[in-house]
Amino acid sequence: MARRAVIYIRTSSETQGEKSSPLEQEVDCRHLAREKGLLVLQIYRDVEKYRAGNRLVEPSGSRSDRPGLQAMLKDAARDKFDVILAWREDRLYRGIRAMLTVLETVQDYKIEILLAKETFDSKIAPIRAWVAQMELEGMKERREMGVKARLRAGKANPGQDRYGYIRAGEPIHLVEEEAKWVRNIFNWYIQKTPLNQIRKHLIAAVAPQKGSSIPRHIQWSRSSIQAILQSAREYAYGFKTYSRSGQTFQIPVTPILDISTYELFMKMREENKTYPKHRRQNDYLLSGRLKCACNLTWRARTATHRNSRKGEWVERKTPISTYFCPQPHKELRPPECPKSVSAKRAETQVWKKLYEFAMNPEFLHAQAQDLVPQLQQKYEHLQKDRGQILEELEKESAKRQQVITEARIKMRADAVFDARMRELYIVEERLKRRLTALEQELDTYATLDWEEKIKEYVADLQAGIIELNNAIPKTPEEQHRVFLMKKQLVDELVAEAIIDGKRGIQVEFRAKIMDQEVSQQLLDFPNGGEIIARL
Repeated sequence: MARRAVIYIRTSSETQGEKSSPLEQEVDCRHLAREKGLLVLQIYRDVEKYRAGNRLVEPSGSRSDRPGLQAMLKDAARDKFDVILAWREDRLYRGIRAMLTVLETVQDYKIEILLAKETFDSKIAPIRAWVAQMELEGMKERREMGVKARLRAGKANPGQDRYGYIRAGEPIHLVEEEAKWVRNIFNWYIQKTPLNQIRKHLIAAVAPQKGSSIPRHIQWSRSSIQAILQSAREYAYGFKTYSRSGQTFQIPVTPILDISTYELFMKMREENKTYPKHRRQNDYLLSGRLKCACNLTWRARTATHRNSRKGEWVERKTPISTYFCPQPHKELRPPECPKSVSAKRAETQVWKKLYEFAMNPEFLHAQAQDLVPQLQQKYEHLQKDRGQILEELEKESAKRQQVITEARIKMRADAVFDARMRELYIVEERLKRRLTALEQELDTYATLDWEEKIKEYVADLQAGIIELNNAIPKTPEEQHRVFLMKKQLVDELVAEAIIDGKRGIQVEFRAKIMDQEVSQQLLDFPNGGEIIARL
C-alpha cells in the first residue's frame, strides 16, 4: 500500500525573484511523489496574507502561525498522513521558532520530510534554520535602511495615497478634483452638517474615491470621511507623515486647507469631544452579547434629557436606556434588523430564558447522558495511545541495551556511542513525558462522575438565580451589586443573543460544567465540557 503524503506550498514577498511560484512548487512536489511511489492526499497552501491579531501579515517562513502550516501540523497529530513534501526546506521554515514547531511535530508523530530541490537532514536542520533566519534579518535590515534613507531625502515611499494627493515616482502631487471635496467636507463640518448628511452630499455629487485593494461594499463610508477629518493638520500645514521603526519623517506636500479653516475646525472638534449631558453611562446586562442580522454586536446608551422645541435640553422624569445596532449605513442593514430595542424589554426577555434554562435540570441531565458514549470512546482511545507509547518505550530500551552491549564488545565508549546514547535518551524522555500526560488524563476520566458534576452545577446555579430574583435592593449600591451578580451569570451562560425584526430574542446558552482545573487536565474533552442549548 502506497504511503500517504501531503504537499506544503508557501510564497511571500521575501521570495520575490526566486522561481518558486505555487504552481512550480506543486509540479515539482508531485513529480517527487511519483518517483517515491507516494499517494498525495492533500495540498496545504500559505500563499496569501492572513490576519494575525489586528493586522494582515505575509506568510513569512519565520512565522509559525501560518494557517496552512498549522492545519498541516494538526492533521499530522491526527495520523492523516506519513510524509510531507515541500519544494525546499525554507518553504517550511526560515527561523528557529518555526523550525522547532515543525520538527517537534514530525519527530513526535514519525512524519518523514522529503524535498523536491534539496535533501532533508534533521540533524543539520537547526543550523540551516539559523542561517536562513540571519539571512532574512539581514534582508529586512537592508530594506529598512533603504526606506529610511529615501525618507530622509524627502522622497515618498509606496503606499496608500491620502485623499487629495497622488504619488508619481518620488514626488507627491496635488489632485485638484479630490482637493475640492476635501475643502467641501471641512466646510460642511464647520457648518455643523451631520456626518450622514455629508455622506449623502458626496454620493449625490458622485465625488471620486481613491482606489482600494479591497473592493468597496459601500460608497463614501463614514470611516472614509472620518479619515479625511482626522488628517486636518496635514492638509493645513502641507506634509505627509511616515513612521519607520519608531522614527517619524515628514514629506512636504501642497496644503489643501487654509489655516483659518483648520483652526475653526479644531475649535469645533474640541467642543464636540465633550460628552453630551443628555447621555450617561449605565449598567447594561447584555453588553457584548446582543446581535442582529447585521452580525454586529449591539451598543447601548441611556438618555436622561430630551431636546425641547426651544432647542434646550430638558431632563426626563424617567431615563430611557436603549440597545441599538451600530451599523451606520442603511444600505447594509437588512430588513430583519430592528435597529433598536428598549433595554428593559431585551434584558427581561433574556433573563426569563436564562431562568427557564437553569430551572430545567431534566434537559441538562439529558444533554449529559448524550456525552457519556463520547467519554467512553475517548477513554478507550487514550488507553490505546498509552499502550502504543509503552511499546515504543520497550523498543527504545531494547535499542539502548543493544548499543551498550556493542560498546562492551569493543571494550570502549567512543564518540559515536556517546552520541547514540544521547539520541536514545532524548527520545525516551519525550515518550515518558507523553506517557505521564496521558496517564494523568486517564486518571481524570476514570474518576470523573459526570452526572454528579451536573447535579452540583445545577444546584448552585438555581440557588444563585432564585436569590437574585428575590432580591429587593434599596440603595443604588445594592442595585449595582445585584446587577454585577446578574451580569456574571449572563456572561457565564449566554454565548449569543440574536434579536429579530420583531424584537424577539433567541438565546444560545453554554453551560461549562467542569471547573478550570479539570478542564486543563482534559485536553480533548467532548464539546469542551460544555452543554449547549437554544431558547
